[in-house]
Amino acid sequence: MNIFIVSPECYPFARAGNLAEVVYGLAASLARSGNRVAVALPGYRQAEDADRPLAFTGHSLAIPLSLKVMTAEVYHARIKPEIDFYFIRQDEFYRRDGLYGTCYGDFQDNAERFIFFSRAVVEMVEALELDFDVCHCHDWQTGLVPVYGRTLYRDQPRWQRLPVVYSVHNAGYQGIFPAYDFPLTGLDWGVLSPKALEFYGKINFMKGGLVFADLLTTVSARYREEILTPEYGFGLEGVFHDRDSDLFGIPERVDYSRWQTENNPFLAAHYDEYHLEGKKACKAHLLARFGLDQPVTRPLIGMNTRLYDRKGIDLVESILEDLLRLDVGFVLQGTGEERHKHLLQEIRNRHPERMGLSFGYSEELAHQIIAGSDIFLMPSRYEPGGLDQLYCLRYGTIPVVRATGGLDETVENYNSQTGEGSGFKFAACSPHDLLEAVHRTLALYRDRTSWEALMRRNMTLDFSWDTVVPQYLELYRRAQEKRRSLAAV
Repeated sequence: MNIFIVSPECYPFARAGNLAEVVYGLAASLARSGNRVAVALPGYRQAEDADRPLAFTGHSLAIPLSLKVMTAEVYHARIKPEIDFYFIRQDEFYRRDGLYGTCYGDFQDNAERFIFFSRAVVEMVEALELDFDVCHCHDWQTGLVPVYGRTLYRDQPRWQRLPVVYSVHNAGYQGIFPAYDFPLTGLDWGVLSPKALEFYGKINFMKGGLVFADLLTTVSARYREEILTPEYGFGLEGVFHDRDSDLFGIPERVDYSRWQTENNPFLAAHYDEYHLEGKKACKAHLLARFGLDQPVTRPLIGMNTRLYDRKGIDLVESILEDLLRLDVGFVLQGTGEERHKHLLQEIRNRHPERMGLSFGYSEELAHQIIAGSDIFLMPSRYEPGGLDQLYCLRYGTIPVVRATGGLDETVENYNSQTGEGSGFKFAACSPHDLLEAVHRTLALYRDRTSWEALMRRNMTLDFSWDTVVPQYLELYRRAQEKRRSLAAV
């Protein structure tokens, strides 16, 4: 099958969060399964700095934006496994330090940036004469791709027959913009209606993807059910209900060629379920990196997170002083809101020997925190899929998660009576329940035989992309059948 993936980010060229890992992991697994894969991305500065050669295709597309026309230069790269990458370059829009904004907020012209990207991607397919069997779009930034394909470009032969699958990775981020941005799209005003893009008087890019794509996916079966409710649907639960029969929950998985402990260049030592000594060396290295004065026998709690309330960082802040009085260490890497940075720094200043902080994101440090920690916290208010808990399982680090979305689906609560389970869960979104879950985890940590048995068992679990690629291929075939039946009407 010839598969076209459209995404606002993808490893190794552009990363703001786990979406980059998910898209690359899926693309790589599809390619290993014998499929041809192409990925379209904006031509960010990150892509130019990725130390991978980008070649100009010779194609420059004139993309209308209301009364002006801007040029989209199409660049190309190929990496192993055989995945083609196409970049829509327009330096005014994408040659910036961030993908979507800065620590102070989103870029004010994000509507224009991703209108341009979506329309350029649609025009690129015809201009480069690219023939695909299916188009798979990801998140709100690509929501207008199926809209364009079914409206302005519906008479182009390739878009007439090309089925579109649209994936929602987080319904909390929908791409909502003022209605005065609508003329930038070049779409007929009839599309700005409650049955299409209109959302409480504004434009909603995600809603466009939900309405115009042939089939829909999200990143776990549990999250699929959650977004049908007002609590997690964020105003789009009615649209999800309308398309219930076209909505599928396929879980996120891990690229074990990168996220593993046996041949990992980021780790101080290598280890596996049969030889755990290397994990102690990774812990000692992590303690030294953060300058923490504690023995390797003392439990170490870690986090790689975004500093937003939806990730539950406020719950952690509420119990952090109590945690540090439990004779544990704590390390965190995070990006996000300044108020959380200041509060965490204040706590760290009171406990410099017990607590380490790093603001920003480093892939190297992400691996080192997961490998060097004994316990990993993910107290999210909602988490559609989640990857860090899966990395933890493979790295022998025990996850403590709130029972929501993909966290609830992938972590089995540990039963001290039977010894079954893979981590520790709590239900209520409260500091008390989080702290109680940590207490349960620390109680098991003191039983070294049971703790190491849990570590070893978790490290053998298989959450690889190859386990779910057949579900995606079946979904793509369904989308093809649906597109053929609609074209025949």
